Amino acid sequence: MGLHRGFADAELVGDLLVLVAVHHQGQHTPLLWREMGGALGIFVAYAGTRLILHLTIDNPHSYVPISALPSVPVLLFTLGISVVTGIVFGIAPAWVTSHADPADALRGANRAVGGGGSWAQKSLVIAQTTVSLVLLSAAALLGQSLRNLERQDFGFETQGRYLAWINPSLGNYKLEQMETLFRQIEDRLRQIPGVRMVTSALYAPMSGDSWNNGIRIEGRPEPPPKEDTGSGFARVTPNFFDTIGAKIVLGRPITEEDTASTRHVAVINEAFAKKFFKDQNPIGHHFGPSRIRYSAMYEIVGVAKDGKYRLLGEPPTEYLFLPHSQNYVGKMTLIARTSGEPGNLGEAIRQEVANLDSQLPVYGVKAMPAFLDRLLSGPKSIAALASAFGLVALLVASVGLYGVMSYAVAQRSREVGIRMALGATTGDVLRLVLKEGLILIGAGVGIGLFAAVGATSLLSSFLYGVSRTDAATFVALPLILAAVALVASYLPARRAARVDPMVALRYE
Repeated sequence: MGLHRGFADAELVGDLLVLVAVHHQGQHTPLLWREMGGALGIFVAYAGTRLILHLTIDNPHSYVPISALPSVPVLLFTLGISVVTGIVFGIAPAWVTSHADPADALRGANRAVGGGGSWAQKSLVIAQTTVSLVLLSAAALLGQSLRNLERQDFGFETQGRYLAWINPSLGNYKLEQMETLFRQIEDRLRQIPGVRMVTSALYAPMSGDSWNNGIRIEGRPEPPPKEDTGSGFARVTPNFFDTIGAKIVLGRPITEEDTASTRHVAVINEAFAKKFFKDQNPIGHHFGPSRIRYSAMYEIVGVAKDGKYRLLGEPPTEYLFLPHSQNYVGKMTLIARTSGEPGNLGEAIRQEVANLDSQLPVYGVKAMPAFLDRLLSGPKSIAALASAFGLVALLVASVGLYGVMSYAVAQRSREVGIRMALGATTGDVLRLVLKEGLILIGAGVGIGLFAAVGATSLLSSFLYGVSRTDAATFVALPLILAAVALVASYLPARRAARVDPMVALRYE
């Protein structure tokens, strides 16, 4: 479902580029140029869709077949919109011109002095700048969140760790056979060149799976029914913490001595200790599932550093680890710690398992960084789409500003000639035109900042490690837009500064 939605969003971005290509063509653009703009838009739609698919997933054809061709219904829709806008923006100036007073026109009353460009044109540039700032703000915040997710402290090491999924219950193994079976598998995998340590867990870190149960601390009153006493938990085998590189900050980890015949023990994390024991030392305390008596109690023997267990951006969450030998289930995830990057490790693991029992299915072997990259594919898609929309909006705003400023300069050619004839310098003319462009962008930025703050509030649940009102973002983006305004205004300003006063005075 998520992949199909991502593909649809990517295709929509490409189709919208068709509309962008024919949007700013000017009210007097010949039909031929409009047709060329439409053809260019179709090409950009196709290329843009392929680019976004490439940015969001490594190999889209390895998941589901998908065509990068623009959607025909959306393409027809954008074509219809471009035709309507062409008609509207063509009729409007024609209607204004048809109602002009011929006598005033002969006297030159319509020659622009003191400003160029209609309020509608200027308002459009301001609106485009506003939208551009909103979209760029969203893209910048999502991009920063993505970087924070990638660089965060997971509470365990990712390099040199490999995961393999296996379910012996599908091979008709009984629960009482599981402990011996997994010991044999782990012993075999340790013999593979490059493999330093092997462990197994009911759920791999960041697999999205975990059990959750209410917790009752021994010696304390029964918690109220509505009180949150939940904690996630997983079953692991010895060497789990050393293998994944998770730090034990207090007490000891789960060891070989924790068997089905010994007392039930558990290792909790720092969030669990903080929630249930506050400033107390939790070592030696007992707990059990809520509303079950002491026979099911576990003794706390260690505290592990907080980590990420189910979600990439989850806050510190209560979690505990139980010896798998004290309650085996039918499936496990094998975790191998390697030195360097051993080649064909997946094939070696499958071969060793097959040598033990050819009926044991190994679902796959994946390096932990690649596993995490797969989890990041959703945030990457969202960030890529937001960036694409933001860049398209910035392009539209810059083209719109260039068009308005070019039209304004053409309308004010006579005024510029008079100013230069009266002693205005090239620098004066440049400042005159650039100032007008910066005023338009400044108005759009001012409105856009308020709109962006409101719009980014909708992204709060998608952000990690960055505020929706991040100061750096809301300072850098207006500066970028100001730079774009200078570039878009400079060419018309330079053309105005080079005008011959005598030619400008005769300009109609």
